[in-house]
Amino acid sequence: MSKRACGIVAHRIPIDLVVDILVWLPAKSVLRFKCVCKEWYNLINNNPLFPKLHLNKSLELNSQHNNCILYWTTSILCVVDNLYDHPPPVKVTKLNWPITIEDDDCIRQVGSCNGLVCFNVTAMPSNRIRSFLICNLTTRTFKSIFPPSEKIREHWLADDSVLYSFSYDSQHDDYKIVVTRRYWTEDDRDGHIFIYSLKTNLWTSSYSPLTRISTEGRWSNICQAIFGHNMLHYLVSFETTKGFIQDNRIARFDVADEKWTDDLSLPNQVKSILRLGKLDGRLYVHDSAIIWVMEEDGSWNKMFQLPKDLDSHHLIACSKDGRQRLLLQDYNGHGSVLKWYDQQNNKRIPLKLKPPPQDRSAVMLCTASLIRIPGCSLTKLQEMKE
Repeated sequence: MSKRACGIVAHRIPIDLVVDILVWLPAKSVLRFKCVCKEWYNLINNNPLFPKLHLNKSLELNSQHNNCILYWTTSILCVVDNLYDHPPPVKVTKLNWPITIEDDDCIRQVGSCNGLVCFNVTAMPSNRIRSFLICNLTTRTFKSIFPPSEKIREHWLADDSVLYSFSYDSQHDDYKIVVTRRYWTEDDRDGHIFIYSLKTNLWTSSYSPLTRISTEGRWSNICQAIFGHNMLHYLVSFETTKGFIQDNRIARFDVADEKWTDDLSLPNQVKSILRLGKLDGRLYVHDSAIIWVMEEDGSWNKMFQLPKDLDSHHLIACSKDGRQRLLLQDYNGHGSVLKWYDQQNNKRIPLKLKPPPQDRSAVMLCTASLIRIPGCSLTKLQEMKE
């Protein structure tokens, strides 16, 4: 059937029915339908509600076909749109960075929400942030964000004790970069935080009293931030004035109200935390080889236990089959190795990628979505030429 004939047939389908069908499809497949006719193009490319309907359906179904993996160095950004390609090797798309990256720059992940991924580009060895990048790797769009004023940069952005995180404020339909300290003392009781709003394209400062801070100690070693349910979850330790770790907890920051709220206890059996993360939409902590998952009521359940040879691996994704298989990342000193672990049969299955991740490449799982970036560049992320 010719393109003209396809367009005529498409015009005869009620647009409500088209929406009901398209929201069930993978994001990459939906993009191909933009060329069917003008009405479908406007729905997919210009309708502000459609990307959210599509994303909500993906989240509702916990659709694994809308997950993708990305890994990067300063010279290349690689995207794996389909983790479940068979036979291997899994197809990898190589993208150019949209801005000039210097040889001594470092690109770090800030976070990922609803298909938008945030990076920061840091000049080394000064450790100064040159810019932030927010990208949608499915639509190949991006936006460059410059750090705030020199005064803020001097006191915050050149300091190793700063932690950056990326979140979605559903109350105001806004995406935010949150800049907070890794260490808090009695003098920091007001909780000075800097926030960038993608909706307003502005940096602002916020003050919020911290929980559990006292003259007897301080929060210390805030090593990770994971977004979920309108909250940023920070894995923290409460340290006494003598330097002893008194308690490990999860501090929470409400991104809509822009303030610290209550903090959460960890499982009583936890001894040493290796990682805080999100798996299958739920918050988890990795204690040695044991994976604890948080339920909706705030309680913790032991999900499974990894064998000893995998206890230092990072969990990235679940498989879409019925077996409990997880994608694990291991730093072996020569490269970043990705593998599936089949818990039922106790098998390790390498994920063959071409090109494979380079030495200590950073790896992230994100949702493939059609969410638009306000004020994004007209120039799109370009695929590398072979």
